[in-house]
Amino acid sequence: MVTALAETVAAFGDLVSRGTVRRVGAANHASWRVEQARALARDQGMAQWSALQLRHSLAQPRPGAVSPDQGHKLLAADDLDYAHTEGLDVWAYTPLINGGYVRPDKPLPDAYAHPGTSRVLGVLDEITVETGATRNQVVLAWLLRQGIRPIVGVSSLAQPDEAVDAVDVPLEDGQLARLAAAR
Repeated sequence: MVTALAETVAAFGDLVSRGTVRRVGAANHASWRVEQARALARDQGMAQWSALQLRHSLAQPRPGAVSPDQGHKLLAADDLDYAHTEGLDVWAYTPLINGGYVRPDKPLPDAYAHPGTSRVLGVLDEITVETGATRNQVVLAWLLRQGIRPIVGVSSLAQPDEAVDAVDVPLEDGQLARLAAAR
């Protein structure tokens, strides 16, 4: 059974108007579909969807590679542009690629095996030396500098502190440019 988008928008809008939820966002949806929902909400006088949640990280899988997590939509430049233009929050899940930046027992998936990843990891390591931050902290700080809020999962008590400390990692414009060039 497929629920019509107008019905979904109305149901979510009703939840917001009743105070059951504060706001509504969309995960793994194309920007054009989110814009359709926002237009329907405007037409119905309902709360508009105000956030996008997509998979995003510094390292990217090679184009056309089969992702180990099928169904996840990767954040594209158009999604980020749309969100910033429309004032939507952007939340990135799996930003640390399941420990792939720092855990030898959880290497980056095969989809990330390409020259761009090697370049990114090389620049990432340079910046960790320059900042004194961990790889994970630099990745999270990179996201934050773009106005993207990372959603971080943890498996140890030390990891939340490491993630929170990423807020204080001072990435300079030159370092951001080097990361962009490596991607």
